[in-house]
Amino acid sequence: MAVVAAVLIALGAVAQGVAPAVNVFATREVTANLEGVATVINAIGVFWIIVLPSFLMGGALLDLSKVLDEYGKGQFFTLRASAHVRKAGEGALWALGFKIVGSPTILSWITHEGRGFIWHMEPFDLGLIAFAAFVMVLGRVLEAAAKIKAENDQIV
Repeated sequence: MAVVAAVLIALGAVAQGVAPAVNVFATREVTANLEGVATVINAIGVFWIIVLPSFLMGGALLDLSKVLDEYGKGQFFTLRASAHVRKAGEGALWALGFKIVGSPTILSWITHEGRGFIWHMEPFDLGLIAFAAFVMVLGRVLEAAAKIKAENDQIV
């Protein structure tokens, strides 16, 4: 399920990022000189800046799918599963940070619409940040529990 969600997020991001990249080509002339190369690089950059947060979130979901694989094998308190829970939370936080600050700021710098930092935060984003932080902390707690379990297993 997490893999399907990651693929759907990636497809949605690509669909969302194509229009602004095509707009760069529509508003600027692509010539065979350095300016034309800069236009192509600009369009590719705009595309990647728009889709990167979604790809980062997809990566976090893939980390969760690795956790579910471990759980499916019956290995609940392993360092590997716990680390993937932590990495999923961290990946989601990176994705949200780039969605809220990084992507809008870099996009405004490229399109010359602004020079400062731009925030695009909605109340739902705050909830996602809290949820991702909770998942990350839960992963750290599970890692500590897995280490204690491994130590106890060695004693017995």
